[in-house]
Amino acid sequence: MQDQLIQTLTDLVRINSVNPDLSNDGQGEREIAEYVQGHFQGLGIPSNVHTVKGDRCNTTAFIIGDDPNRILLMNGHLDTVGIEGMNKPFTIRKDGDKLYGRGTYDMLAGCAIQMGLATYFSKNPCPISLAFTFVADEENLSIGMEHLVSHFLPTLPTKPFLGIFMEPTEEAIGISHKGYTWFELTIKGLAAHGSRPEEGINAIFPLSSGLKELETINAELAKEKAHPYLGNATLHPGMISGGTAQSVIAAEAKLNWERRTLPDESQEKIDQELKRVITAVENAPGNHKVIGKQVYQRPPNEVDDEPLIQKLREVAGGQDYNGMSYWADSALATGAGIPSILFGPAGHGAHAKDEWVSESSLLNCYQAMKSFIIGFNS
Repeated sequence: MQDQLIQTLTDLVRINSVNPDLSNDGQGEREIAEYVQGHFQGLGIPSNVHTVKGDRCNTTAFIIGDDPNRILLMNGHLDTVGIEGMNKPFTIRKDGDKLYGRGTYDMLAGCAIQMGLATYFSKNPCPISLAFTFVADEENLSIGMEHLVSHFLPTLPTKPFLGIFMEPTEEAIGISHKGYTWFELTIKGLAAHGSRPEEGINAIFPLSSGLKELETINAELAKEKAHPYLGNATLHPGMISGGTAQSVIAAEAKLNWERRTLPDESQEKIDQELKRVITAVENAPGNHKVIGKQVYQRPPNEVDDEPLIQKLREVAGGQDYNGMSYWADSALATGAGIPSILFGPAGHGAHAKDEWVSESSLLNCYQAMKSFIIGFNS
């Protein structure tokens, strides 16, 4: 099975599945989705490619087990980030235990594990039913997972009892992860010649008051009681823009920031932070106008430490539970009533030029998942 897993991962990496919303090198997920479907069809397992939008596609497959109504949901995303600065990103390079290539770690290895499990359980009895899901666009707006929740999950005989999302977790169980919220603040001024600032209203100067307030809020968050797995909430300014030329008093400026959220934080608290930044900028000197808004949000995720998750933890080597600082599609499954966790192989370089996954860890995760599923016989 080790050789088969590596070959499957090699085939997946060979297909360009760069997210087209993040890079001009991207072509969408249709080609890789059809490859995954072909794998299942070759095993005699019913499988479908679902068009989300254009060439943005999901793939699903389903094995009916001895207990048809006890369903385990497994998930991986097919898209990767861009390949800028990488040499031969779609060709796996082996260096000892490391398998280099775009998507090896984040997270085509997790997709290969699902496909390996399908191969095994297509030939051996399966005590429970298995829903294999591969989605588009996790790296951007998760339109693939949204489509899966609204179009595929309702077609299952019953709601899955657990979701395992095979993001890279260094073989730990990711029992929680942070959410995020994006904000945008627009400052409206009045353009004028740079030699006559008194005739204009500079929209850039008040940005400093907004940045200072963000810095103050971030310092306050660092002093709050830390979440046991996720630590403290954070925020950071991500983009600043404004003005049209150096010789012109800027008529508009924008500040965009991201807030990483914890499971126990309220929307009221997040809204109040936005109000604080708006007020700080409004109180800055000048006759400018301020518009602030929340532009996008994804929820955090946290599930209870229940016996089934403890069982997976045991067969996976017994590592301590972990919390993930990043966001994942698992939050949308939990929001749909399917408690969902993260579990996947070790490696390095998610979104980096030197991305790699551990070959031995890839096999370890496959074996752990197989043992977990077979364990439902007892």
